[in-house]
Amino acid sequence: MKNPNPPHPKHSSSSAAAAAMAPRKSRWGPPPPAGEKGAGAASTSARTPTPTPSTAGDPRRHPPPPGPGARNPAASSAAAFRPPPQPRVETPPPPSYGFHNLDRRTMLLADGSVRTYFALPPDYPFEPTPLPQLPHLPRGAGHEVWPPHHPPPPPQQQQLQLAQHDAKRKHLAEHDEGFHSRHPKQPRFEAAPPQQQQLPPHAAVDRHAVRRAFLKYAKMLNESAAQRRSYLEGGRVPCLACGRSSKDFADVHGLVMHAYNPPNVDSFIDHLGLHKALCVLMGWDYTKVPENSKAYQSLLPDLVQASREDLIIWPPTVIIHNTATGRKKDGRAEGLGNKEMDKKISELGFAGGKSKSLYGKEGHLGLTLIKFANSPAGLKEAERLADFLERQDHGRIGWLRARANQSVGSDNSPLLVETDNRTGEKRRILYGYLAISSDMDELDSDSRKRASLKSKREFDPSD
Repeated sequence: MKNPNPPHPKHSSSSAAAAAMAPRKSRWGPPPPAGEKGAGAASTSARTPTPTPSTAGDPRRHPPPPGPGARNPAASSAAAFRPPPQPRVETPPPPSYGFHNLDRRTMLLADGSVRTYFALPPDYPFEPTPLPQLPHLPRGAGHEVWPPHHPPPPPQQQQLQLAQHDAKRKHLAEHDEGFHSRHPKQPRFEAAPPQQQQLPPHAAVDRHAVRRAFLKYAKMLNESAAQRRSYLEGGRVPCLACGRSSKDFADVHGLVMHAYNPPNVDSFIDHLGLHKALCVLMGWDYTKVPENSKAYQSLLPDLVQASREDLIIWPPTVIIHNTATGRKKDGRAEGLGNKEMDKKISELGFAGGKSKSLYGKEGHLGLTLIKFANSPAGLKEAERLADFLERQDHGRIGWLRARANQSVGSDNSPLLVETDNRTGEKRRILYGYLAISSDMDELDSDSRKRASLKSKREFDPSD
């Protein structure tokens, strides 16, 4: 009796290997024919090669390749103006340098030793390397090849464009009620830096106001010898115009730069006056713009002396020295009084002056002030008296020389005392000069407070 369920026939090893090596069907290939389905499909696929994937099934997924004469519609119109390819320029190889091209040279050092080195000769023939040619664009291709440049809109237009938006999203069914539920968000802009006040040009300032400020600060700089010395020594000094501390300026040059370029408009006139007063005190040229090169600090000595002597004390005053006559029994110094000095000045032929002898703790200081009228006539009379003493070599320079030779026994010095040949009487030699700004500290406190400064070149009685 036959077995109703016969066992499957065993395939040979060769058929199994062929089935394993058969190529796998592509998922994109066409479906197999109906007659090949079933048990014999495996053997048939093993004998028949797998067909290549067909691209005709879905033309949208696999478009046909463009033909040889087809044109790409996405190509830019600038391709028509693209420059033709230029022939490539071959750069010549660098010359081969060797020791046969070098010269041996020697160099003497500062310590006396000799060093040897090699270098090309000075007349070595170097061949210049040709530069590659630049491509030539066709005529009229500039606007097509390069994209046009559009400048950005002005800041005000940008702000308006950014500000035109709604604060909340609206539904299509909502009606505009004429107001928003909240304020619209405005774009953030960084706060602009505070604009500095525009300073007027130096040529447009009031000359009379600058001259008054200059005379005021020139007096302040010379009121005391200690203050004048602190500026002349060139250390750290404060600003008298705005009150800034001396720590803000390294030296007088820094203060002059600050005074010529003040930080605000309110004190512009005062700073310019201080700038001129500082330059006159230091002996610098105030007509030049101060710079870091410090070229304005070079001025001839004659011009320095002339600018300092131009500032006189007002009312016109002549300072007379060597008016002490001796000492009293109590040791206090005594000298010529006011009436005696007025008599002597009148005997010399000068009228209109009033004498004021100065006294201290030890008595007479040997100093007398001759003040003249507060007018151009008084200035002329004071200058005439100063010139008279200068012609006799009894002016400012003569007094400095006599003071340098002054000793304890000054009563017998021929520079201070003269003897009358007829009577044998000893008389004091008077030295005097017109008081200027640097003599401010020699006045007494009351005269210093009431006095002011004037410029002889720019004399104006109304100042």
